[in-house]
Amino acid sequence: MSDISKWEWFKFKTRQIAVDTAMKFICLTLLIISGITDSRSEQYDVVGPADPVFVVAGEDVILPCSVKPSTSVVDMRVEWFRLDLKDSQVHLYDDHVDKYTDQSQFYRERTELNHQELQTGNTSLKLSSVRVSDEGLYKCFIQYKSWSDDATVNVKVEDRDQLLKTILPKAVTYLRTYKVGKDGFSSGCFYFEVQVKEQTQWYLGVTRESVNKKGLIRLRPDNGYWIVGRMYGEYHAYDSSVYSLSLSVDPQRVGVFVDYEKGLVCFYDVKSKSHIYSYTDQCFNEKLCPFVCLGYDNNGNSTPLIICDDYE
Repeated sequence: MSDISKWEWFKFKTRQIAVDTAMKFICLTLLIISGITDSRSEQYDVVGPADPVFVVAGEDVILPCSVKPSTSVVDMRVEWFRLDLKDSQVHLYDDHVDKYTDQSQFYRERTELNHQELQTGNTSLKLSSVRVSDEGLYKCFIQYKSWSDDATVNVKVEDRDQLLKTILPKAVTYLRTYKVGKDGFSSGCFYFEVQVKEQTQWYLGVTRESVNKKGLIRLRPDNGYWIVGRMYGEYHAYDSSVYSLSLSVDPQRVGVFVDYEKGLVCFYDVKSKSHIYSYTDQCFNEKLCPFVCLGYDNNGNSTPLIICDDYE
């Protein structure tokens, strides 16, 4: 073999060794990266709420779910399904898009995943126009390569009609100890106080004299009700929408002040002398009467609501 041939052969073998070494290095690197990815993914948990999620039928609701520690799930498979239905797929996200081919017909056009939130590991599902039949157990299943985990969300749906029956029984007993409250009023200012101490559910305020007190009615101003109430330990004002009220203490006695000409209905915590809520710029065109109502929590409501005549 000539010196040139030996040199060419040497260069060829050197290149071959270099290529083989590089390929081995690349393969080893990929294996290491894959191992790191898998080991990291095994450290993540899919987390849902510890308590049931409550919603009133007809409203929208968010079913909370996320990956902890926070990481992007854009490249992962995210599937929501019902545990108690045969046709159970609620929503599927896979290959960077939402897929609806196998989605249950009961959830068509009612589910939404926020794709921007997926970048931070938030896989919460928005369910619109909730139905009573939506009540049940939902599972959020997330998968990436060989890793997967899931969380369960318990959804409780309140029937709106049944809820209104609870808020407004067919026969409401008005406990009147104040003369103007009995006869109603159509001018000037009016004030009364209601004892709510130890009551777990109550609703109070004023209502138009002609309002229908039977059947199912939304308790809000356009139906002739200006009220606040307590239910399930929370306080609300029933305006055009239901507003949650943050009170530092539970009222023992609630004062209601009405200025008929100014269209004003104000609620106060008498003991703490603090403001609770106000309806402003209302239009009154007939007599107003006091409205008080107990819920159906009989164990907690052992005494009646009382419109007081001994103002504090």
